[in-house]
This record gives sequence, structure tokens and C-alpha cells, in this order.
Amino acid sequence: MIFVTGGAFQGKRRFVTETLGISEERALFDAHEYVEAALSEGRDPEAELMRMICGGAVDAVTADEIGMGIVPQDADERRRREITGRIMCKIAERSDEVYRLVCGIPVKIKQG
Repeated sequence: MIFVTGGAFQGKRRFVTETLGISEERALFDAHEYVEAALSEGRDPEAELMRMICGGAVDAVTADEIGMGIVPQDADERRRREITGRIMCKIAERSDEVYRLVCGIPVKIKQG
């Protein structure tokens, strides 16, 4: 499984589909938004994502890097951001390859 992270609008989707050749049906794009939606609905996003990843449902996951911006003043927003960051770390740990996109340029940061 491949994990691709980076800032918003850096070309993660295009990199996954065009450069890596992974179909949109085999990719989970914007996992950070998936986490946010699951949390707001009272679901366990970590368990759900790990089932998808470990069960082979996806070949690639993308997520915006949300930990490098301004720390939110709102305690709930900080908590969501922390949960999301920790889940993305677990996804990266379980991934065979990890890329970070900067200005549309992929940098491989993990080779499995």
C-alpha cells in the first residue's frame, strides 16, 4: 500500500492516478476528511481505515498534511487535528511506500 501526503492542492490525486497508475476505485483520497466525517458522526475512523488498509480494499491513501499550520484555538479542533495526525502516522507505518508532495514534486520518504 502507498501513502501520499503533502499540503493542500499539491497534486496528490494526479500523482496517484497518473504517475503511480492506481485507479480511483483502488484509492482513498483525502483520508483527513474521512477522519473528520467519522469523528463528527461518532464513528471510529482509525478502526475503519485500518480495516480498509489491512483488508486490501485500497492500494493508495492520500491525506493533506495538517500538522504544519497554525494551531487552532478551539480545543475540539486541536483534538481532531491530533487524532487525524496520529492516524496518518499509523497509516504511514503500515504502508510499503510513503511519498510527500511539495509543489507537485514527489519525494519518497519511505521505501518498504
